[in-house]
Amino acid sequence: MNKIIKQDYDVEEESPEMSKKQRDYMIDKNQKHIMEFIQDNNYLLIKGDGSIKLYFSLRKLAGDINVSPSGISKKLKISNYCICVPKKSTEVFYIHNLKE
Repeated sequence: MNKIIKQDYDVEEESPEMSKKQRDYMIDKNQKHIMEFIQDNNYLLIKGDGSIKLYFSLRKLAGDINVSPSGISKKLKISNYCICVPKKSTEVFYIHNLKE
C-alpha cells in the first residue's frame, strides 16, 4: 500500500506540471484506495494520548481496551460514535463507527 502511494507522489514530484486529466485520474485512484481501506476497517479508536488505531472487529477493539463489546455496540446503536472508560481505569477512549 505505501509503495503505491509513494510511487504516485514520486510521479507528481518528477512532473510537477501534470495535466488536469492526469491529476484527476490520480486523485480518483487515491480516493478509491482510501475508501477500500476504510471499508476494511470498520472502527476508529482514538486514545486519550491522541494516538489513533483502526480496527476491523469490534471484539478485537474491545479486547484491546478492556471494555465489553456489547456495551460498545449498544452505545454505537444510539450514535455512530461513543466515549468509553474501562471500569478499572481512568483512560478515556473515543470510538467511531466508520461503516455508518
